[in-house]
Amino acid sequence: MLRDILNHAMAQMKDHLKLVTFNCRSVKSSINEVKQLCDSFDIIMIQEHWLLPHELSTLSAVHAEFMAVAKSAVNIERNILIGRPYGGTAILYRKDIANSITAVDSSDPRVCAVKIITNCGPVLFVCVYMPADTGDAECVENYTATCAYITALYEDCDAIHCVIAGDFNCHNGSRFYSCFQNFVAHNKLSLTDNNRLIDAFTYCNDAGTAFSWIDHVL
Repeated sequence: MLRDILNHAMAQMKDHLKLVTFNCRSVKSSINEVKQLCDSFDIIMIQEHWLLPHELSTLSAVHAEFMAVAKSAVNIERNILIGRPYGGTAILYRKDIANSITAVDSSDPRVCAVKIITNCGPVLFVCVYMPADTGDAECVENYTATCAYITALYEDCDAIHCVIAGDFNCHNGSRFYSCFQNFVAHNKLSLTDNNRLIDAFTYCNDAGTAFSWIDHVL
């Protein structure tokens, strides 16, 4: 029976999956942009949705053809808000491939993951929102620890391939970049955006005076 279900799910899979990553800085204020992405892509990786734990289910109602798994950056287990709401990660995916997808448990709100059964084996898809460089030693330790957490998640999973996308908060020449490169090399990944684009940017400040290339697809 399980084999029949998997074979049916595989038959429903598209020959190609189109993926996009988007730091929305509040999904509530970017709902129209997320809907537009759902019209064009199969998997949408979102960072900084800014939702509380009890609001995460709204992500599965953004688009009629999509479901979602998500992590909140806020802990409310004791009815007290702990942490900053300005974070959170999520993966939206089409309902017609839902039978091929399993959510992967993550204890880190900076990391959201699913495993997708494909015709080349199970593939781990990871959405990340890496720590920002605040100029102190602690942020470097946090960045390194998050890289190690993602590596452990991949190693503990039975996936034979891995796709990691999101806001890595680093660019060529930045303080985190050597750690980022080591992470890519250790997991035998390819920095696909750098290999295809030249002089691109993925972030600009509100004033439009500063630009950086801090979002990547591995």
